[in-house]
Amino acid sequence: MDVLEAIKTRRSIRKYQSKDVPVETIEKILELALQAPSAGNRQPWRIHAVHNASMKEKLYNAAGKQQSLLEAPWVICVVAVPEESAVRYGDRGRNLYCIQDTAALVTYLMLAAREFQLDTCWIGAFDETKANKILNLPSTERCLAMLTLGFAAEEAKQTPRRSLKEVSVFHL
Repeated sequence: MDVLEAIKTRRSIRKYQSKDVPVETIEKILELALQAPSAGNRQPWRIHAVHNASMKEKLYNAAGKQQSLLEAPWVICVVAVPEESAVRYGDRGRNLYCIQDTAALVTYLMLAAREFQLDTCWIGAFDETKANKILNLPSTERCLAMLTLGFAAEEAKQTPRRSLKEVSVFHL
């Protein structure tokens, strides 16, 4: 699938088939996602690929009991390491760049999943402190995003988007 098709077909999926996804496929998706840009090429991230049912249930509880966290065969937790950005960029790296960089990684991950006809949903609504504890993160790392990943149980409709004219300014 080319990148244009991946962008056009990406949807936030909340219901998944029970069909599993092989770990080898997850590894390929993560390898592609690692091509995401980062400020100064610091790559201030870690990825936790969760397949374990018990751990997924704990993440489900930390995220307000969003059912997709139990239904999807995989939950990918994207973790920032702020000090890896701060080494080069100080407070701006610690407080902004590492967040931007992990967001780029999440986006690449979602688009890479489409190459394998897999679907995702970016989840940001969760208790970060609880998620950090579940993932056994050191205090120097922060779980910033969870992605459910699997085969969609139903086709999702494209949601409305604001027009280019509404959101853009061209300075010619």
